[in-house]
Amino acid sequence: MKKGYGKVVAAAVAVIMSFTMLAGCSQKQQGWRDVQKGVTDVVNGEVLNAEFCDNFKVSNVFSDNMVLQRNEHFRVWGFADESQNGKKVCGEFKGVTCEALVENGEWELTFGARLDADPVGADLRIYTDKKEVVFKNVLVGDVYIVSGQSNAEYPMGIHWMFLGENDDRCPKDQINPNLPIRLNYKGQGYVNGVKVRGSEEVAKDIDDGLGGWTFATAANLEGFSAIGYLFAYHFVKLTDGKIPVGLVELDGSGRPLGCFVPNEVAEKYGTDIFSEEKGYYVTEGINAEWGRFMFNEYFHPFARMAINGFIWYQGESDLLEETTKRYDDAFVGMIEHMRSTHNLVNRDFPVYFIEFPAIFLPDHNYTGTDNWAFLDVGKIRATMGSLVNMGANFYQIQSSDLWTDKTYWNSLHPNCKYEQGERAARIACAVNNCAGITLSEASGPIVDKVTYSKDLKKATIKFRNVGSGLKTSDGGTNVKGFTVLAGSFVLAPSYNVTAKITAKDTVTVTCDMPFVGVAYNAITTCVFGDEINLTNSSGVPAGAFLDHFGK
Repeated sequence: MKKGYGKVVAAAVAVIMSFTMLAGCSQKQQGWRDVQKGVTDVVNGEVLNAEFCDNFKVSNVFSDNMVLQRNEHFRVWGFADESQNGKKVCGEFKGVTCEALVENGEWELTFGARLDADPVGADLRIYTDKKEVVFKNVLVGDVYIVSGQSNAEYPMGIHWMFLGENDDRCPKDQINPNLPIRLNYKGQGYVNGVKVRGSEEVAKDIDDGLGGWTFATAANLEGFSAIGYLFAYHFVKLTDGKIPVGLVELDGSGRPLGCFVPNEVAEKYGTDIFSEEKGYYVTEGINAEWGRFMFNEYFHPFARMAINGFIWYQGESDLLEETTKRYDDAFVGMIEHMRSTHNLVNRDFPVYFIEFPAIFLPDHNYTGTDNWAFLDVGKIRATMGSLVNMGANFYQIQSSDLWTDKTYWNSLHPNCKYEQGERAARIACAVNNCAGITLSEASGPIVDKVTYSKDLKKATIKFRNVGSGLKTSDGGTNVKGFTVLAGSFVLAPSYNVTAKITAKDTVTVTCDMPFVGVAYNAITTCVFGDEINLTNSSGVPAGAFLDHFGK
């Protein structure tokens, strides 16, 4: 190809793409997408003046039946013997071509045109004049990483166990494998290319046999994340199947945040310490052991995969005060790191984090010992709610109204993933301007700003996503669920607190004692409609949050 031709094509494609309508959403509508300045679309990349690579391997991240991210310059990478340095590998997908040189035994192809969503599969070819690897039935849509601890891992098989007769919440016998949903599962395990678990070493690839994209059949879903699949299920229904969804599940059951963060974040926020005795980093929290291993072993091989968002259901193991205090900063640090590696065009991809519903203690007459599953997550739940104001595109999936059955005590793992998935999908549609759904319809009120009186006896809280105005679920004048802080992270539920809706988007909290912060839905066992009752005009409950004066 002549060198000047690529620039001509790029200019023409940029003009064409500016008028192209994405399936279900227009480019003009995609408000969250922070398209980087200077981005140019190139259908035919530069033809390199180099010999073809004799042999190469594509990363195990890729396989047949995968989903590539729409509206992105996506990358495909792999490995070769260092004797092949300076030689080239080529790629082609849906008429888009690119070439790359092997450097230090690795290569990376960048497909430079942003493609529309397409539920019809196509071939992705990676080739030289001596070898060709073809991935079949590759879709273009939205790719999400689904991660967290046991509630993220909670599989569809458990969801089905709890369904009653004639329960229509996505029963097993109604699973449709023809929906444009694809699965890639890599759960917590102990076989990996990393030599020392809990070290600074990162895995370049996932192990053979542990990856691979599959169809969402009932058999494949038996052990797959329920929150992940049910989010995709609802999103595909809401968008009429026009936008395929690819799910990459990377979870660590029982693990605190310190297991998930990358090396630099662990160092910056002190989420672990190096144990000379054990020879690796040890983090804090419930079920704490290896620091940073989930990121280094599981996240890192996917770090260059273009994604549309991150779904997070975690925090139960960070309820201790020392881990709660640094949680938000460390989590934002992890997301900032991910945003620096995954996407080339739309860097600030949305983050959807699941709010913990209520958890209940066993009945007072219970005399057994099987009560381990109650964890006091109220404070970490409220702390996580403050993430919405700590960075761009953080979205809380309110859950307080989705689990209210006090007879089901030990409800650390409530079977409300169907409802949580639906709310997450509706919020994702609003964020992507799909299906005609707005954030005020999909999301409950989110704290926007808190101001305090000089005597620290009054807090004025402004919310967004209120619709036509805040209201209480019971129609009363008192807003239930607010607690004040007597000290740093010290809730004072015994203080006499009054909360009233004082404007369309405002709640005023007063107390006869000075306080240093305010929280909503910070008591673990609070039930929506009884102990908490703030909603927007659409009836979606307000999100939990915790605010410190002067922070």
